[in-house]
Amino acid sequence: MTQLTLAPYYHPTTICFVDDNESFLASLELELPGDWACRTFSDPEEALDYLNEPIPLEPLMDRCFSLQRDTNQAVIHLDLGMIEQEISHVDRFRRNSVLVVDYAMPSINGLQFCEALKDAHIRRAMLTGVADEKLAVQAFNAGLIHRFIPKQKDDPILSVHRFVEELVQEYFNQYTVRLKTTLAIDPPAFLTDPAVAGWVRELMSAHDLVEYYLVGDPPGFLMLKSNGQIWRLAILSPADVAGQARLAGEFGAPQHLVNALAAGEAAVFLAGLSPEDYFGDEDFPWEELTHPAERLANEWTIGIWKDAPGDIDFDPALASYDAYRRTL
Repeated sequence: MTQLTLAPYYHPTTICFVDDNESFLASLELELPGDWACRTFSDPEEALDYLNEPIPLEPLMDRCFSLQRDTNQAVIHLDLGMIEQEISHVDRFRRNSVLVVDYAMPSINGLQFCEALKDAHIRRAMLTGVADEKLAVQAFNAGLIHRFIPKQKDDPILSVHRFVEELVQEYFNQYTVRLKTTLAIDPPAFLTDPAVAGWVRELMSAHDLVEYYLVGDPPGFLMLKSNGQIWRLAILSPADVAGQARLAGEFGAPQHLVNALAAGEAAVFLAGLSPEDYFGDEDFPWEELTHPAERLANEWTIGIWKDAPGDIDFDPALASYDAYRRTL
């Protein structure tokens, strides 16, 4: 079965730290990345109440993906209406992806805490002392925890940072695994290409893009910056490139745009418009909807539409990642 290198969607989540040692929690808050959304608890009972509180909206994975069939193939459809519902729901960031919990706490130990969690998808790491490591190994082998971090290390916070990043990726990979059987029928090939995955991650890092959602027409991602600005990324195969150039040529686009599309130097983002059904008094806005593109070292053509318009009811002041972090 194909190993995916990009999940079909991604957004920031909340990391939860539970330790009765308040000075250790204070050190964590100072040293962990400032763009993480974190909750810290010195009271494990309060932390359990928080983690076990249901979130009103089901995970996107459970709502958006469906198998669509036509006469020739099976495809995956991520409904734009569901994406609109997701990105307008600030509690998407409230989903807890990773728990880091101390083993030795007075009212409940770390293993009992993990057993009491209701959300089986949360990835769990446990902080241990020397005397606790045998128990931690047993819990790891039993699948109750996914990492254990010895507190006696010279720099345990550095280990926390590294393990949390790994576990966040594993959290989204769980949803990816659930898609594999379906995606194996006709997966969007760019999801499996390491060159595309590396390029997308570099783009996100360079431009503060923090979430993305798989879309079509053209194939690629709808992406959001932390302030809620929407970008549209096209990831076009040679067939997609030829199809865009052919459509533009058939429906009156200027020849220089047709040539640029055919060469993979531009991409068209129709934004819900259709040249076949366009009856406006003015010419179809090819210039407005065509944006620069570039070729990767392999078969893909990448186009970006910054600050892309769209028929999405979304208020960044209320539902962006920046807005969520202001509530913490």
